[in-house]
Amino acid sequence: MLAACGSTKQLVRWTQTLIGVLQDVSPILSEMGAGSVVALIAKAVPIAEKLKKAFQDNDNASTLSLLDNLINPQTGIIVDIANAVGALADDGRKKLVLGLLAIGQVALHLIAAQIENDVPVAGVAAARRARPAAASAVEKAAKSNAMENAFKSTRF
Repeated sequence: MLAACGSTKQLVRWTQTLIGVLQDVSPILSEMGAGSVVALIAKAVPIAEKLKKAFQDNDNASTLSLLDNLINPQTGIIVDIANAVGALADDGRKKLVLGLLAIGQVALHLIAAQIENDVPVAGVAAARRARPAAASAVEKAAKSNAMENAFKSTRF
């Protein structure tokens, strides 16, 4: 399915952006005493690294599942991270963290949108049959503002 996505190099770059953002916010969150959020990030980074590798290897079977783990509006770890940061005590660093996480959210939205836009109809149908929940999560992330709404709920 992803072989039809044009250049997977861009998908790799966007995934690396997400990884970098997550790694950059961890020390800030540690200084804020937000160990629970750092633990969520520690779970998200390996998933994002596997996603990057899946894009590099055109491993279509893994890509949807990994994306689902990251961006599913109900169960995605990125939404959990945004919600957990939103629940932190308000200080200047919280806004900085939310701003950085917004960059990661944009990268994930771009990934989902590129996949949705570039995959032929037959590929989308095959993905829906093989992994309906994951395909649905990618479609929702490409179209909806579920992650953005999590950030907005924190009054960033």
